[in-house]
Amino acid sequence: MLCCFAGKYFDEISQDTGKYCFGVDDTLKALEMGAVEILIVWENLDIMRYVLKNHQTDGERTLFLRGHMAKLKSFDRDFPPS
Repeated sequence: MLCCFAGKYFDEISQDTGKYCFGVDDTLKALEMGAVEILIVWENLDIMRYVLKNHQTDGERTLFLRGHMAKLKSFDRDFPPS
């Protein structure tokens, strides 16, 4: 089944339709926009999603961090409150 999805993916790339993306950032943006028809992922994806909330302003910030960044535990101080 994966071969069919991968074949369609490479067909879209070869035809330059613009109906494909790759990389974590572009894929997450496409997901947020609801523009994803088929999503191919791998099992060992080392990314965690964090939602930071500023209780003073009720603002929220969503971060997608790779494992080594998440382990630092200082990422919440590196981003200004929204």
